[in-house]
Amino acid sequence: MMREDALTHDPGSSRLCGRCGSDVGGLLQCPRCRARLCSPGTASPAAHRSGPSRPRRRAPLWRRMPLLTGLAAVLVIAVTWWAVAGRAPAPAESAGAGEAGASAPGGDAPPSASGETTPASSPGEPTPSPGATSPDASAEQQAEAVSDLLSSSSSARSSLSDAIERARRCERHGRDTIQDITDRRHEQLTDARALDVTALAGGTELKDALVDALRASYEADAAFLAWARRQSGGNCTGSTAGDRDFRRGIDRSGAAQAAKVRFSEMWRSIAKKYDLTPWKPDQI
Repeated sequence: MMREDALTHDPGSSRLCGRCGSDVGGLLQCPRCRARLCSPGTASPAAHRSGPSRPRRRAPLWRRMPLLTGLAAVLVIAVTWWAVAGRAPAPAESAGAGEAGASAPGGDAPPSASGETTPASSPGEPTPSPGATSPDASAEQQAEAVSDLLSSSSSARSSLSDAIERARRCERHGRDTIQDITDRRHEQLTDARALDVTALAGGTELKDALVDALRASYEADAAFLAWARRQSGGNCTGSTAGDRDFRRGIDRSGAAQAAKVRFSEMWRSIAKKYDLTPWKPDQI
């Protein structure tokens, strides 16, 4: 059995255990690892080994060169891969843009700058121009223009009979009214010739009938005006029955009526379709 003084620590000494490095002082046995120790005056290899260790020397540079070379090679490979991978998407994107711009006919159109896709037009399908109106809207506008002209014509016709009666009594107001009616008929005839009826069904025949009616009406009014001027100049002594201008006025009025009948028959269906006035022959 170990003696009691072998485990008693002597604080005045400074000696280390050769096994665990604990401060054992003058003890003969390490209190930590229970290793047997030499007496304080005896030097032992363990005591020498338990002293302060010298710093470990680094390996020479030539021994570390393979490791440094390997690390440098790995770094070069990583940088090269990053550079190649970073530039790879650019050609692919350019190629995609080229394919989109050179799409085959009938395919999807390339996206616009705003990101929206513009639908491709079908072959043979006309591309609507900006601001263009539909055929139905255009036809309705043309029908309304014809109706407006008929309204003006009706107003002129209603006052002609009264003007002729006044001129027959040598009233100057009658002659002046016939003059105004003749001028208005001439303007209506000019407007009728300028009408655009290309969108209306049977528009060409409709326009021809209206122009014929207004031209015959203008010729009749001009003949009545010539009679009224001579009537007022002769102190109303002439006979209307035998007057050549008055007879011509009656004749051209008959021709105008026939053209108005032809026009009214074609106008009736158009007026019904666009909810316009169905002008009758004796109103034009």
